[in-house]
Amino acid sequence: MTEWGLFLVLFLALFIGWVLGRRRSPKALKEELKQVPSDYFRGLNHLLKGQQSEAIDAFVDSLEVNSETFDIHLTLGNLFRKKGEIQKAINIHQSLLARPDLSARDTRLVQLELASDFMSAGLLDRAERLLLNVATRKTEFQKEILALLVDLYEFEQSWDKAIKIAEQLQLEFPTKKQAQRLAHFHCELAQDAVKGDRWTVAFQEYKAAISADLDCVRATIGLADVYIHQGRFRDAIKELKAVADQDHEFLPVVITKIKECYRKVWGSGGYIKFLQDQLAKHPSATLIKALAEHYAEDDKEFAEQFIIDQLKAHPTIQGFQELIDMQRADSKGHDEENLSVLYELIEQLITSKPKYRCRQCGFSGHQLHWQCPSCKSWGSVKPIHGLEGE
Repeated sequence: MTEWGLFLVLFLALFIGWVLGRRRSPKALKEELKQVPSDYFRGLNHLLKGQQSEAIDAFVDSLEVNSETFDIHLTLGNLFRKKGEIQKAINIHQSLLARPDLSARDTRLVQLELASDFMSAGLLDRAERLLLNVATRKTEFQKEILALLVDLYEFEQSWDKAIKIAEQLQLEFPTKKQAQRLAHFHCELAQDAVKGDRWTVAFQEYKAAISADLDCVRATIGLADVYIHQGRFRDAIKELKAVADQDHEFLPVVITKIKECYRKVWGSGGYIKFLQDQLAKHPSATLIKALAEHYAEDDKEFAEQFIIDQLKAHPTIQGFQELIDMQRADSKGHDEENLSVLYELIEQLITSKPKYRCRQCGFSGHQLHWQCPSCKSWGSVKPIHGLEGE
């Protein structure tokens, strides 16, 4: 149902309830109908004509703030906020707070909605003061209050404050999604520490992220980066290989790092075994390309046949491009020229296509974002798989 349909239902229900709720004689009922505010009928008229803004204003004018209309005013304020008319939402919620007979529960509920209004308006200081004031007393709205505070501190990028409230929220109302979010807050602090060359702090924050969420790929990759910086390549390999168990879709992101770390300590043997094992479990264009490059060092024909076999089972544009690249190296004259043209065309196609996509909202792009720029969810942007991806 649309917002405007909801407005219509709300006020028709109010009107019908107002009339039918009174068991009166026809004469008395006729007298009571005369008492219905003219603004109500004016609002209905605007609504039927498609003049939504005028209809809402008229409906609001027609509704006296009292115990019977409290929920409707609350709903109206929420709808105004969702519609982007924040000042109207603030006015409605502030008028509700001004009622002397408002119960303690309803007062807290309105304060919660008013804090949401302030956040939508960018009045973060006012929202924070209001929420912290309400949060001092544990109420039935504790979960919503803490969640709003986390949202506020995340928006401000006040990661220390966000972590403190998120930990309290996770302790009292644990969820997997909240654990993931908390882990990324620690990763943000770790990232800031790396920029400041404070590697010990970064290590501690990445460890804290893993404690919050054992499946946090970002923290695992971050730990590997710390180990690489310290020259602890065996530890880095252990962390990078763990990504396959946490979320195999991120394997293409770490393949290059795994290869470099193996070269530092053990050579290519363990690296190739790892690629072969993962290809059998979770085939991807990056794994195929990495193995083909290794096979081509000893036997180019075998490498080409390997790619062909993999393309039959797991067709991707990237795999096709790798096959063309190998074949053009052995070609001459027009054949080499034609293959080069085809290679460049495929390269342009691959370059034009996004590499990553958010699994929550569908946002796509060429860069890996740990927080989706569109829906703001954490850890939902992953490499694209399929014909045009991995």
